[in-house]
Amino acid sequence: MRFDTLLIANRGEIALRVIRTARRMGIRTVAVYSDADADSPHVRAAHMAVHIGASSADQSYRNMAAIIDACKRSGAQAVHPGYGFLSENADFAQAVVDAGLVFVGPTARVISLMGHKAQAKITMQAAGVPTVPGEQGCTTVAQIQAAAQKIGFPVILKAAAGGGGRGMRVVRDPAELPEMFRQAQSEAASAFGSDDIIIERAIEQGRHIEVQVLCDEQGTCLHLGERDCSTQRRFQKLIEEAPSPAVSDALRQRMGEVARKACSAIGYTGVGTLEFLLDADKEHFYFMEMNTRLQVEHGVTELVTGLDLVEQQLRVAQGLPLTFGQQDVQMRGHAIEVRVCAEDPWQGYLPQVGMLGDWQLPDGIRADSALQSGSVISPFYDSMIAKLLAHADTRDACANKLRLACEETTALGVRTNLGLLQRCLAHPRFLAGEVTTDFLGKQDLKSAEWQHEPSHHTHASAALLLSGIGLAKPSTKLASDRHDGRSLWMRDATSASATTLHECTVLHGDAAGSLLLQCRAGSPPARSKSKERTQAEPTVAQPWHISNLHSSTDASGHSGSLSFALDGIWRTTHWYRDADEQLWIQDRADSFVFERVTRFDSGGDASGKGGQLKAPMSARVIAVFVKEGQQVAKGEPLVVLESMKMEMPMLAPFAGRVEQLNIAMGEQLNAGQVILEVVAQDTASKEQSS
Repeated sequence: MRFDTLLIANRGEIALRVIRTARRMGIRTVAVYSDADADSPHVRAAHMAVHIGASSADQSYRNMAAIIDACKRSGAQAVHPGYGFLSENADFAQAVVDAGLVFVGPTARVISLMGHKAQAKITMQAAGVPTVPGEQGCTTVAQIQAAAQKIGFPVILKAAAGGGGRGMRVVRDPAELPEMFRQAQSEAASAFGSDDIIIERAIEQGRHIEVQVLCDEQGTCLHLGERDCSTQRRFQKLIEEAPSPAVSDALRQRMGEVARKACSAIGYTGVGTLEFLLDADKEHFYFMEMNTRLQVEHGVTELVTGLDLVEQQLRVAQGLPLTFGQQDVQMRGHAIEVRVCAEDPWQGYLPQVGMLGDWQLPDGIRADSALQSGSVISPFYDSMIAKLLAHADTRDACANKLRLACEETTALGVRTNLGLLQRCLAHPRFLAGEVTTDFLGKQDLKSAEWQHEPSHHTHASAALLLSGIGLAKPSTKLASDRHDGRSLWMRDATSASATTLHECTVLHGDAAGSLLLQCRAGSPPARSKSKERTQAEPTVAQPWHISNLHSSTDASGHSGSLSFALDGIWRTTHWYRDADEQLWIQDRADSFVFERVTRFDSGGDASGKGGQLKAPMSARVIAVFVKEGQQVAKGEPLVVLESMKMEMPMLAPFAGRVEQLNIAMGEQLNAGQVILEVVAQDTASKEQSS
């Protein structure tokens, strides 16, 4: 036995995942943690945990020296890198071996060979693996333009040194190529420490198919079937499934044999994944890259094959041979995984941070997460906060099971993509098995098909809770005639642009626990210059009959559930009141934010003549393009922020002059922090003339 104590050089759910299997195998586990993760569940789950640095990944989970030192301090003889961070860093793998430890994964030579897209492509071509037409080694705009003309538009730019969708741009217009090249280089350098870019032909309407491989040190190379990862946003996977609805048995055998041949050619050991693009004809496939680690979506393969891939990794790392052959690998039923991310799909997938006040995972499925109610989602790491995985005999049954799981997951306090995931699983193209990699990018998320509007039960829940009626103790009559005429104004604050107000009035309540509630969209009274109140006529709405009202509140009094019948339809919503006194309501998979407003609240200044550009969330400044006093055009990039590995360009809302530039390169910003102020062009002109 090469090791009996294993250090997991990672965090969150993947650290917990490895710990569970290692414990079952009788292996002692050591966790590592940053300042931000001191209270994370993976720290408490391990036999021992070692602090390795500050919250920033560069000072902790990417700090090779700190991790090697943690092995020495804890007595760990092996390191499992998980995914992300240092998992595909050849220097780290070699440093582990040089320290006399076992690296759970392939050799540093293989990681280096396959970790650089350009080198990997050349290696695969030599092994007879089909690849996408393209060029590598382009370092200037002139070179990239020449390559694009040779390949033909559309083209795709990719970070040569990494994956996960970072540093990737599709370019259809030649005029956009220079700026897209700059953006790709910037993101690649930030994410992987290298700005090397390769350019390839963009395969339109393709399918993202990846083949799971497993190889031992004795030379046995197996494939464990494929996964379809075509449902993506910004080149990052959201839904993965196995088997692929686009892959026939014959094609599966062909792709699997190509993958096995490729692994033999490079002397691969451990688990890995070869990623391919399947053409629209579902016959021709092209190698994209190889991930020399455990994939985020490895659980999908585990559910259909019955294999524990972490166990297989650890067995191979111990030097043990595989105990089964290719003929023993069978795929049973269908499995689908969704990635739950802290992001707002209806605001351009803007990453979200903050306290997850109420977090409850569903029963009956596999849910991989390292969160609990009260966990803080920080800007330092990836936006994925959980994975929900379902398995069933058929694909339709599996999709239905997972849709219900999205509804039964409670996530309040931080916006997530649960509602989007549920709609994707119910979309006719997904159910028909026809989703291609460009599917989600072409959808209008503001259309009725993807609508994100609060239901009547949501509005009623907000009104009942903000008025205090829904917070009564269960033993108290929740409605009586003393509520008659009670009224409040509230705003749906789900998006930053939400300005619609609602007047909610209890028209009648009785001792039996029923009431009539009317919610009407409109405007609150405003004061005129003569100090007289004027009232915009609200939209008249039919009152709702509320009955069978039951309230449940947790010990803190900040979250709970509300169950009631509205016009005879009984449902339950979940709620959470955050530190800013905003009320979060979750109805099925969607969550909404409400706040009580005063009778004279105008809803904010909508003049648009000037104002402050603020950080939408905690983020780091990675580019500043302007100076104080500079004139800018509408839509011109001003600064670029980075949070959760995602770049966010901040654009000028209108033409004007930059004033009060309050930030500097590399600065870490808090949500709401003022970045700069833009004075509208006409206002600036008047100031200059005076």
